[in-house]
Amino acid sequence: MSGTFPTDQIPSSIRVQDNRPTLMNHAASGRRVVRAYGSQYWTLSVTMPPLNQTDAQEVFSFLQKQRNSFESFVFTYPIDNLGAEATSGKTVSGAHSVGDSTIDLTGFSASTTGVFKAGDYIRFFTADKVYMITEDADSDASGNATITISPSLVEALSDSQGVDATKPDFTVYLTGDVTYSIDTAGFYYISFELREVIG
Repeated sequence: MSGTFPTDQIPSSIRVQDNRPTLMNHAASGRRVVRAYGSQYWTLSVTMPPLNQTDAQEVFSFLQKQRNSFESFVFTYPIDNLGAEATSGKTVSGAHSVGDSTIDLTGFSASTTGVFKAGDYIRFFTADKVYMITEDADSDASGNATITISPSLVEALSDSQGVDATKPDFTVYLTGDVTYSIDTAGFYYISFELREVIG
């Protein structure tokens, strides 16, 4: 692990891709046969806004320290989740096994609609994997809520495990060399590709 991408430098755009390795064949009858293999992972295509020299050198020097794909680092997703209570202080309720896709959480205000919204990202503390919530979730009278995630769990969860629910940290590595360009006004343009680290 080699640090955290500078959070004072906000990308102008991020393209997120959901990658799920599959094998597909079509029989002579026209029937489609599909088999999943490997784990789901996220890739991020990051474009920085035009940067002055000081800011550009901060970004580029950090990326250079990663030695292309050799190191991994933390990239904080810069967009807030939409859920009404996508904040700190939420924990897992009960143990959950690898392969589970519905997770019980606690720590919400009672009887609140939309504590999480479909499309919000979360990460469970002590684990690297980031998950997407696929259905809106409401809390009950006791402040508990059940969320549905994708992909299914790749690591087991323990009772009271914390949840990174605001702007989750992706653990990533660069998928190629990083270059930048400079215009005649002295602004720098940097873009790069990231892949999620699992495990």
